[in-house]
Amino acid sequence: SPRPFFVEFGVGLGFVGMGLLAAQFVITGRFRSIAPVFGADVVLQFHRQAGVVAAAVIVAHPVVLIAADPDYLEFFDPRVNVLRALALTTVIPALLLLVATSLWRQRTGLNYEWWRLTHGTLSLLVVFIGMVHGIQVAGNLGVLWKKGVWAGVLVGAMYLVVHSRVVRPQMMKRRPYRVAEVREEVPGTFTLSLAPVGHVGMKFRAGQYAWMTVGDSPYSLQQHPFSFSSSERSATLCFTAQAVGDFTSSWSDFEPGRPVFLEGPYGGFTLDADSTGAVFIAGGIGVTPVMSMLRTMLDDGDDRRVVLVYGNPTSAEITFRDEIRALEEGLALDVVHVLEKPDEYWDSEHGFIDGDLLRRVLPPDCRNYEYFICGPEPMMDSAESALRDMGVSWRQIYTERFQIV
Repeated sequence: SPRPFFVEFGVGLGFVGMGLLAAQFVITGRFRSIAPVFGADVVLQFHRQAGVVAAAVIVAHPVVLIAADPDYLEFFDPRVNVLRALALTTVIPALLLLVATSLWRQRTGLNYEWWRLTHGTLSLLVVFIGMVHGIQVAGNLGVLWKKGVWAGVLVGAMYLVVHSRVVRPQMMKRRPYRVAEVREEVPGTFTLSLAPVGHVGMKFRAGQYAWMTVGDSPYSLQQHPFSFSSSERSATLCFTAQAVGDFTSSWSDFEPGRPVFLEGPYGGFTLDADSTGAVFIAGGIGVTPVMSMLRTMLDDGDDRRVVLVYGNPTSAEITFRDEIRALEEGLALDVVHVLEKPDEYWDSEHGFIDGDLLRRVLPPDCRNYEYFICGPEPMMDSAESALRDMGVSWRQIYTERFQIV
């Protein structure tokens, strides 16, 4: 039967909100066909913003309905239907907690592993309640096939979480790795070398990353993404990171032979085979995926011209400094070091990587190159804006942020 406009509008908000929420499971499902097209940065930033929009739409669903017809308050009355009331009074706080812990995780000090568990659990809870609620009360789903479509979409979304947490770890268990070596590059920065056990190892493209779990089982809350720092041609897989968190701070204590599991490779932060050249803009440990690309180029005898603009606080913190100097001899590579706090003997660039510096150091014929930016977020924002102001198309710019959540 026909209902007032704002009642139908409120019901529509429920469908739209749940549809947006279900789509987030696909976006974050680590599908290799998605991230290479748009980039992991763009995908995850979109996920964060779309998640906030989905939450706002879902919260607006009961607000609009109750404003249009106060009789809808009985959906929250346990005297009418205790299970329905319990579910609906649970889902809104769960949704708000889901958003709050995602936006302010670091500010509140929530441990990454527990955030990851909480994020997945709350997402499943909200979607499950939304699916059951829609089937039970929405007159728009009166026909069986409509209920089937509604349930199929949301069950499919929930399965993606199960696949990520259960099926993929089982696949990782069949292809284990072991720690071959731990090497300190500069104080506080370590390279972890992994060797495959009983298989040929993971094939990846330089600039990509993998999710790492250390321990006897891949079924662990502790899973972190790291960019490869080794060449595609290397027999071992190398990852380089600063000891800034509980996990990376433990790398120096890893003994050879310790079990490690990898999921991947992922990411589209990779050099196109048809590009005429590349400009790498890196800050601190953001040079890691760049080193993977440069090492691969050296192994392949790639003679394309490349430029590395590499920023660090001090000269003592320049990771891979000696190897970068050697790469200048073996590649058509120009390196511009930029120090925030140079000493009195420093004769190269100093300050920050910004538009003025890039206009000064980049060659005039690099307009058609690919540009790769990785490092601290302020540096990345500044460099990306500067390149756009210089006329570089956004299609030529690739970014990789290490601090996304």
